[in-house]
Amino acid sequence: MNRQFFSLLPAILVMLGGLLTLPATAFALTSEANPAGAGRSSTVLAYFRFGEDAFPGASIRLDQFEGHLRALTNPNIDVIDLPAALALAGQSAAPTPAQPDRRRVVITVDNAYRSFYEHAWPRLKAVGLPVTLFVATDLVDGGASQYMSWDQIREVASEGVTIGLRGAAHAHLPGLTDLDLLKDIRHALSRAEAELGATPRLFSYPYGEFSNRVINVLAGHGFVAGFGLHSGALDPNSLPSGGSFSLPRFPITEKFGDADRFRLAINALPLSVEGMTPRDMALSDPQPQIGFTVDEAMGRLDRLNCFASDQGLLGMTTIGRRVELRLAAGFEPGRARVNCTMPVTQAGAATDGEPERWRWLGLNFYLSRPAGDRAVLGPRP
Repeated sequence: MNRQFFSLLPAILVMLGGLLTLPATAFALTSEANPAGAGRSSTVLAYFRFGEDAFPGASIRLDQFEGHLRALTNPNIDVIDLPAALALAGQSAAPTPAQPDRRRVVITVDNAYRSFYEHAWPRLKAVGLPVTLFVATDLVDGGASQYMSWDQIREVASEGVTIGLRGAAHAHLPGLTDLDLLKDIRHALSRAEAELGATPRLFSYPYGEFSNRVINVLAGHGFVAGFGLHSGALDPNSLPSGGSFSLPRFPITEKFGDADRFRLAINALPLSVEGMTPRDMALSDPQPQIGFTVDEAMGRLDRLNCFASDQGLLGMTTIGRRVELRLAAGFEPGRARVNCTMPVTQAGAATDGEPERWRWLGLNFYLSRPAGDRAVLGPRP
């Protein structure tokens, strides 16, 4: 599925192109030359609210955001739009040696909060940085003051913002019935077409939650890519289970937006794997057998570490390039994340004060709650 999608992606993105596009020293870059995967990878950042200090779990302080923008205007960083990043990942070959390795970063924003319109977009526009805005249509239709209006969404789209969708009701999609899932996606598409005169083809999963069933519905309704909230760099060889519909992003909030964390994100490289188990991020077993085979180009595995939410460092068994993880306990119902990281080191590359680059593989699992359990699964996003 991955090869087929990415072989078609440049043509798909030609269609998308006209669809809806009506001092940084604290963030120093590293100097490793062309480590495996760097040529086609991009880091995708996920922002939510801006300057809404009452929501530190979903908002970024404006001084932090301005620091990020200063970092992203570094001449060694290319901030590209999301369709361009997908097209780059779909190329069959990395840049030639004559082309220097560069950091490529994509900015995305979820939920169309009004603070994006009031605080983030004017700053992004002033420095000429592209952005993709993912919209949950019911939130906009509700008319609450914390969300943008359709007039404002049309305005930013006309100024170059790419528009994607998050469904209609910002629901926990893997937990919906088949009928409710279809209704949510179809209603979102209908409302976007009615208000914007075009149909978005990029999707951001509410809460970062997805499953094979959700992916199949999106693919069947014309979407070409889906993005979660699991950490990692964009690369076609590093996509778990869902292929082009399980793409990673680094969530950026007040807690996860300091200089060190931001530097880590924009320097990230993909950890390319295949043979992922389980094959579906929606779990029936709270203690799944998690395993994958790491690509030879990633190098030695002796510095690979994996961590699970609420469990910390996981035990692992390696046989050749195959890695099997051992959970200490079963996941609780709701979201559960696993992050695997491995530092990139090359002889003579590191210098004092410069961090290593890290390879990332993020997994975002979803375990259904027992019937009748209405407990809240977590805050928006």
